[in-house]
Amino acid sequence: MRARTKSTIALLAVCATMVSAAASSAEEAFTPRLRTPRVAPLTKEQRTPAQEEILSSRPDYNVYKTLAQDPELYNRWSPLGAFVMRGSSLPPHDREIVMLRMGWLCQSEYEWAQHARIAKEQAGLTNEDIHRIAEGSTAAGGSEFDRTLLRMVDELRYDTMISDATWQSLRTKYSVQQVIEATYTASQYQLVSMALNSLGVQLDPGLEERFPKDVPLPALAAAPKSPRLKQPRVPPLHPKEWTDEQRKLISAHVDPSQPVMNLYATMLNHPVLYGPRLKFGTYLQRDSLLPPKTRELVIMRTAWLTHAEYEWGHHVDFARKAGFSDQDIQRIAAGPDAPGWSEEHAAVLRAVDELRREAFVSDRTWQALSKHYDTKRLIEIIFTSGGYTMTALAINSLGVQLEPDYPPIPQQ
Repeated sequence: MRARTKSTIALLAVCATMVSAAASSAEEAFTPRLRTPRVAPLTKEQRTPAQEEILSSRPDYNVYKTLAQDPELYNRWSPLGAFVMRGSSLPPHDREIVMLRMGWLCQSEYEWAQHARIAKEQAGLTNEDIHRIAEGSTAAGGSEFDRTLLRMVDELRYDTMISDATWQSLRTKYSVQQVIEATYTASQYQLVSMALNSLGVQLDPGLEERFPKDVPLPALAAAPKSPRLKQPRVPPLHPKEWTDEQRKLISAHVDPSQPVMNLYATMLNHPVLYGPRLKFGTYLQRDSLLPPKTRELVIMRTAWLTHAEYEWGHHVDFARKAGFSDQDIQRIAAGPDAPGWSEEHAAVLRAVDELRREAFVSDRTWQALSKHYDTKRLIEIIFTSGGYTMTALAINSLGVQLEPDYPPIPQQ
């Protein structure tokens, strides 16, 4: 492992100071959500054939008509969304608790309104149940396992990993595959909240549910506090353990005769989720419309904010190939206010910070980004941050360990 230079050590000290200062000066209240769209939903007259194909099979909802602005991204992300919504083995009751709790923590009223309706119509939840979801795990009533689910979502949002106690409680009822599904359900709806809030998606006609007014607002997210796991909770599968199905999944994108990354070998524990996750992840990593520097800024800042050493370590070389120096890479940890960033790159880093803090890109940052990126690329910045947050929560909670010879994340 390469020794740190004096300049790097000094820069890391600056990083720590700046992060501490940012945390102490952060706003303590959510920014009011948008009352008009930043990205308007597509009208019938505006749609390309690709967009029309997407929307012809979807309900006439503003969320679909907005996200269809970027058909390439939508088609690579939607299989994962479909799995979480309809394909997982989670009971509908549990699934809606997880989705609603994340919508509340991110203050995404569109998500809340849609899923409060679904929870009552399809999952058997009552108005009292839904109110308790906003109150959280200390509310009276509900089952002990419901409270476990609420704690899990809170931990994923604020600490970017599931605690040992909550993991053990989940395993009293869930298989390992179901815990993975619950993790991805929470993180998928954190991503969706980021998009709904930042794009200004407005409530559809007929949605009657609203946030309860008698429950204190949740906290903003800050730096995670728990140490990361030093050994896996879910071990990566050795090639000798692979089924024919798992071998086929790996062979589709890597040479299985070579060492397989711990992330891939761990996610093989859930073969049904493996394909949709990979399809979305590879779009964000190599096929998106974002310039390589922008993409790596988003990914590495997300890794830093979520304390995901595995993500950081694997993207140092990608950042170098994108044109960043080692000093630039260290400055990513210092954030958008570190000296030396261009206006464009400072805005990108600031957007990632805001998405982490309150699942929303501020007007100031949106306007700065809009000078450099069109609508599709603005959407992809949000989805890249949300998508890599999703991966970080899985990495941290499953205990995916960084392979030897990859650089560690700078000291937090």
